[in-house]
Amino acid sequence: MPISARIVQTNRHEGLAQASRDSWMACHPDFEYCFYDDAACRNLIASRCPDLLATYDRFPLAVQKADMFRYAAIYLDGGIYADTDTRCCASFDTYASRQLDALVVGIEMRAQDYKRVDDYINSYPVPHQLTQWTFAASARHPALAIVLRRIVWYVSLMTDAQLAEWSKSMRFTIELTGGIQFTQVCNEFLSGTREGTLKVLPRLTWGSWPFEQERPELAAQIKVKHLFEGSWKNDHDRLPQFRAGATTPAADALPAAGDTRMAH
Repeated sequence: MPISARIVQTNRHEGLAQASRDSWMACHPDFEYCFYDDAACRNLIASRCPDLLATYDRFPLAVQKADMFRYAAIYLDGGIYADTDTRCCASFDTYASRQLDALVVGIEMRAQDYKRVDDYINSYPVPHQLTQWTFAASARHPALAIVLRRIVWYVSLMTDAQLAEWSKSMRFTIELTGGIQFTQVCNEFLSGTREGTLKVLPRLTWGSWPFEQERPELAAQIKVKHLFEGSWKNDHDRLPQFRAGATTPAADALPAAGDTRMAH
């Protein structure tokens, strides 16, 4: 099933992050653009995914609700999801195929790019974390269904008091609803454990680091810039702690699951 010509973004209200929204609309003038504020996110879950609503309402953190929303919204109708601290630099159709790629993700971080592996594993899974600040999928992709089912199950094992207390840990949220949860499911498809098409883009495409975004010679390879402005993290945890002398590999993408093409 093709990936829908549709952009999905969310924030607390429509007056925020206009520059991000404008960049995505400018690069995709023929795509449907869908913005959801907090009330609209809950309305979508309640009306179209009522089996998720009890879990959604139990989350103590807005970021946990935003995570569940993004998986549900793209699962239902397909398209491209992007956080509002991203800037779109090129049309998706210029570097990926909506006809061939049922789930498209980027590389957020890899253990070898960190100063100390102990610092890396506090926030990320080994050997890499894939992007869920930007991803694209066809409607009903099985990976998104699995992510949603696992979140519901994990939350069902906790009392409200446990959920509130454990949510004070950044790592807990990343593992419960965020990038670790998403990456672990995607890895099952990449490893061949599950069947389904999944393409991983070269790291620079969606996962460039802030200092790389300032390098003119890399501009053509960077299609989405992540500005690391997520308000739920503190300043230290928001920006990656890179190892000294980290370099940019020329071709560091993983093979697509169910597909022998490399994502160059």
